[in-house]
Amino acid sequence: MKKYYFTLLCCCQFIYGAKIADVIDIVANHFKSIGNTTTITGNVKITKGGDILDADKVVVFTDANRKPITYEATGNVRFTIITNDKRELKGKGNRLVYDVKKNEYRLYENAIVQETGKSNILKGDEIVLSGSGDYANVVGNKTIPARITFSLEDKD
Repeated sequence: MKKYYFTLLCCCQFIYGAKIADVIDIVANHFKSIGNTTTITGNVKITKGGDILDADKVVVFTDANRKPITYEATGNVRFTIITNDKRELKGKGNRLVYDVKKNEYRLYENAIVQETGKSNILKGDEIVLSGSGDYANVVGNKTIPARITFSLEDKD
């Protein structure tokens, strides 16, 4: 099946010298846009700066100016984000909702987030994670509790 490449440039900023972090690159098998909703399916990979989202399906909701408000990813969801303090976090789950304005990730069902290069791991039915790395909330369910594993590091 042929892959289609599509680059979404917010307000044509690329033409006027946008930084690479302002460019959203989307690669997938199929795009369908109706009004302020774009549905992207088949081997979806979205890249913005160092942040990456992979999924079977992503629905992007935009405002009146066509700027993304929310991304909702389902099926084989995997992501990598770089926090403000340059930590790399990798996660996976059955569904992910990213709120652009809050810079907040909500990962649902079989949710796991791990800090690259460390033993810091979050597991739960729902993980709410700040894209800046300022906070994380983990919720379990009736059969599987939330779990947090981290290492205590001495700072000299």
